Amino acid sequence: MSAPETDKLALIFERKRRELAARKPLVARAPRPPSRDFAAALTRHRPGLPVNVIAEVKRRSPSGGDFPHQDLVAVARAYEAAGASAVSVLTDDVDFGGSLEDLLQVRAAISLPVLRKDFLVAPQEVEESAALGADAILLIADALEDGPLAEMVAAAKACRVAALVEAHTQEHAERALKAGAELVGINNRNLATLRTDIHTALKVIPTLRSRAKALVAESGLKTREDFAAARASGADAVLVGESLLRDAEPGRALARLLAGAP
Repeated sequence: MSAPETDKLALIFERKRRELAARKPLVARAPRPPSRDFAAALTRHRPGLPVNVIAEVKRRSPSGGDFPHQDLVAVARAYEAAGASAVSVLTDDVDFGGSLEDLLQVRAAISLPVLRKDFLVAPQEVEESAALGADAILLIADALEDGPLAEMVAAAKACRVAALVEAHTQEHAERALKAGAELVGINNRNLATLRTDIHTALKVIPTLRSRAKALVAESGLKTREDFAAARASGADAVLVGESLLRDAEPGRALARLLAGAP
């Protein structure tokens, strides 16, 4: 991989560290609400459905540009009605147009577990996420050294918030498990290059099946056949965003996928 490709993810994390250093610690506005069991939502058996779905809300992405749906609460409610198992909320502003306010509003509007998806760099942010009501957080193994990754996984356990540790390669998936991860996501999109290959998760997930509480295939999954292939590989859930958000009605698009409609 060339240096410019590698730098894309590194630059994002450098920015996040600067942002964290420049601001005061966040304080929850109210007592933390009762947590919702994210791991149970991912592993629940739901007859007739190909796989559990973490449906994502975001306003834009570096690879996809702006999405037509800017009312994230409305989209999250539609996902819940369509049969999603959990909802992922992008809180990064610069690349995704998100905010912590989005997290608060979405969680207040639905009954599903909510994942805060961002480029978290320090245990402080794990604690803040829990205090603000996140039921789960995303940690990116490809961009965190072993020590910080293990510290953040431990912080999540101490805060009673689930940690979905994402990796793009077998090597980083092994690092995630070594750091104490119980929930592991395999991202088909290489965050350094933004290239997507849906076979990435299909190859890595079977090697992890006996060692994780839950496994998630992420990115590039667009059809019920993709969902079925992920499930056959050993995935408990899939994380889907852009393919739904491009539809005129994201909730309807998810319902079609889960029902097997064209």
